[in-house]
Amino acid sequence: MLGKIGSLLVFVVLILASCQKEPAVSTQMEESFYIRNGQADIPAFVYGNGASKVFILVVHGGPGGNGLEYRGGTYSEQLEEKYAMVYTDQRHQGNSHGHLSEGDITIDAMVEDLHLTVKTLKARYGNDISLFMMGHSWGGTLGTAYMIKEDYQHELAGWIEVDGAHDIPLLNIELIKMIQTIGAEEITAGNNISDWNEMIDFVTAIDTNNITSDQSGVMNAYGHSIEDLLSQLHHSDGASAGILTSLFLPPNNPAISSLSGIQLPQAFMNEVEAKAMTNDLHKITIPTLLQWGKYDFVVPPALGYSAFDNISSADKYLKIYEHSAHSPMNNEPDLFVADIVSFIETHK
Repeated sequence: MLGKIGSLLVFVVLILASCQKEPAVSTQMEESFYIRNGQADIPAFVYGNGASKVFILVVHGGPGGNGLEYRGGTYSEQLEEKYAMVYTDQRHQGNSHGHLSEGDITIDAMVEDLHLTVKTLKARYGNDISLFMMGHSWGGTLGTAYMIKEDYQHELAGWIEVDGAHDIPLLNIELIKMIQTIGAEEITAGNNISDWNEMIDFVTAIDTNNITSDQSGVMNAYGHSIEDLLSQLHHSDGASAGILTSLFLPPNNPAISSLSGIQLPQAFMNEVEAKAMTNDLHKITIPTLLQWGKYDFVVPPALGYSAFDNISSADKYLKIYEHSAHSPMNNEPDLFVADIVSFIETHK
C-alpha cells in the first residue's frame, strides 16, 4: 500500500524530476510532465493562459476516464483563453503509468495523488498562483474526498463541482425517484412509452435498503440512455429538442468514458459504490461553486442540493442549468463558462 505523502525527501525528488527545465509560463501554455507518487506516475497536461496566474485542476469522470477528454468543446477553449487548465489522469486510468497492485488502487491513494499534484503545480509555477479544483461526475466524488481530508482544501482558492457524486447510495435512491417522476410525465406526454415503462418497472422493483452493484450499474446505463431520449424530443413543428439543447455524446465524452475505460479492480469499484460523504460535507469551508444539469439522470440534481445544504462555506453557489443533463459544459457552454469566470474572478 502507498503511504501518506510525508517524506520531504520524496517530495524534493519529485519536484526536481518534474522541473528539469524552467517552465514557460505564458498566455499560450502547452506543456506536459509526470508526477511520481510511489509506484504511480500521474501525467499533467497544461494548456492555456498561465500568465493569468489562475490554474484550474480538472478531476476527470469515470472511473476509467482521462483528463484530456475534457479538452474539447467551446467551454475548454473559452476557459483556456482566460486561465491555465491542468488536465490529469488518475492512477491506473488514461495515460498514467505504474506497477500497481490492487491494494494501491484506492480512493485515498488517488486523493494523495491529487494532493501531490497541487503541491507540484505550486512549486513549478509559484506559490502565488490561484489554484481551483474542478471535478465532474466521479471527479466530484474524488474531489470531495480531497476536500474533506485534513487541511488539503486550504491549498486551493476554490472548489468547483460539476454534477458530482459525493454520496453514491443517496445518488441511487434519488435516481429511482427521478426515473419514476419524470418517467410518468413522459408517458403521459406519449414520449418513448415502452422505454420508460421498462425503466420504471425495473427501479420500482428495487429494494432501496439493499441496492446491489449490478442494479446500480443498470441504472447508470439508464441514465445515459435517458439523456439520449430527451435530446431526441422535437416540437410538433419539427424544431429541435424541447428539453435538452445540443447533447454532446461522441465516443470520448467524459460522461460515458467509463464504458470504454481501463478495467479497475472490483475491490475499488465496491469502495466507490459504497462511498457516502454527506455527513462530512460540513468540513468544506472554502468557496464552492456547484453546477448541475436539471435533467441529469446520471447524478441527479438532488445531489447538488444536498451538497449546497451541507457545505459550511460562507461563499457557496448552486447553479441549475435548465437545458442541460450530465454535462452542462457541453449543453450550455457559454453560460457554464460565464459562471465559472464570475466565481474565479471573485475568489482568485
